[in-house]
Amino acid sequence: MLYAWVGEQKRAPIAKGERTTCRDCGGLLTAVMPVENTPHWRHKAGDCDPWSEPEGPWHLGWKELFDMSCREITLRDRATGELHRADVLVGSGTPQATVLELQHSSISEDERSAREAFYRREHRMFWLVHIHSESSFLGTYFGMSLDFSSRVISLDGKEFAVMRWMGPNKQFIEKWKRATAHVFLHAGAHIFYLASPNVAARLGGPFQRGEFALCALGRDDFLRAVRWEDGAASNATGS
Repeated sequence: MLYAWVGEQKRAPIAKGERTTCRDCGGLLTAVMPVENTPHWRHKAGDCDPWSEPEGPWHLGWKELFDMSCREITLRDRATGELHRADVLVGSGTPQATVLELQHSSISEDERSAREAFYRREHRMFWLVHIHSESSFLGTYFGMSLDFSSRVISLDGKEFAVMRWMGPNKQFIEKWKRATAHVFLHAGAHIFYLASPNVAARLGGPFQRGEFALCALGRDDFLRAVRWEDGAASNATGS
């Protein structure tokens, strides 16, 4: 976790050896100040959120675009006591409450589905999936797949391009096509909305295996959609 309460202030660690208590589980947190990565807090007895993953500069950069009151918000199932920390939660307590999950590493379809089931009980949910090539050919295959000229369809004032995944394994794109939350892909300086099953149907789908549709949008458009500003959510997702 990047942030914890130290006294009455929620913040990142600032010095090696700092300690505080996790407000969710009461466990001891210690500051980790890596030389080449992002400072963070570590649970001495293991993180109370089993979905917690290592986080780096990419996560930090996105979280810092939101007010501290929206970052790493713990949600608990009132019936079961199950606890998870949303990367970002905006509009808490309102009909527009939105969870944004930042996904840099690979994730199984079972866990993706579990997270959606948990967060979507009482919130709208967005994924922002990082397309990178740090440890795989994902970024290369994604770049090879981009085709915004062959089959372009206008929907609700937005331009969607239908294309095919060019990698040998279509599992990545198929897994995210089936998401029940809205999925956005972050690749380099670009953000793309991945057509959901409902949107795909309006574009002439369902699409064949390996076939998908993207709508390009700017960072500010994406942030407005997360915050549900000026109807940006429906405009960005075509729904």
